[in-house]
Amino acid sequence: MDNIEHTSRIAGPPAPDRSAARPAESPPAGNTASPLRAIASFLLAITISVAVMWLTSRFHNEIESLGNAGLIGLFALSVLGNATLIIPAPVFVFACAAGMVFSFPEVGIVAGLGAALGELTGYMAGYGGTVVVPRGRLYQNLQRFMQRRGMIAIFLLAAIPNPIFDVGGIVAGVIRMPVWKFIASAWAGKAMRLGMLALICLSGAPWLRQLFGLE
Repeated sequence: MDNIEHTSRIAGPPAPDRSAARPAESPPAGNTASPLRAIASFLLAITISVAVMWLTSRFHNEIESLGNAGLIGLFALSVLGNATLIIPAPVFVFACAAGMVFSFPEVGIVAGLGAALGELTGYMAGYGGTVVVPRGRLYQNLQRFMQRRGMIAIFLLAAIPNPIFDVGGIVAGVIRMPVWKFIASAWAGKAMRLGMLALICLSGAPWLRQLFGLE
């Protein structure tokens, strides 16, 4: 008995639970950075878009005097605007601005070709299997339709403003649509859409010049 009492006497109090004092883990920095990055990209796109329209209105005659060089610049911007995130502004902004300088058929043909070639990034990603494609009902229906009417599907996706053309380009690569068919149908659709946009912006050019205080 004496040994048992002695052992319990020197055992001391139990060690405190330190798990309660452990600070809560903070959320990953990327979760808070993503919305801020999206807002910053949106504001930058708006700023660039307004700057493009203002500069085009302000230097209308100078840009027009460039002739074919101006169209080459429109082509390059259209390719980069669809292929990369280097220029965070929609291609339709460049087409609209160009419509105040060049004829709308020229804008449609040049910007449409550049935009179609830029979309090859999505096509190649699907062709090479380097992208994870969603397997929802929308993707399945789109893939089924494109397997039957591939060029018509790409033309409609390019001609009608919608947010899923990138998915269509990926599907075109997945089903191994011939690249010339993809480019031809995307070019036709985008040329029609961007050409019409250029015509609309040309009709509104006087209003835009008044908006920017250039008249």
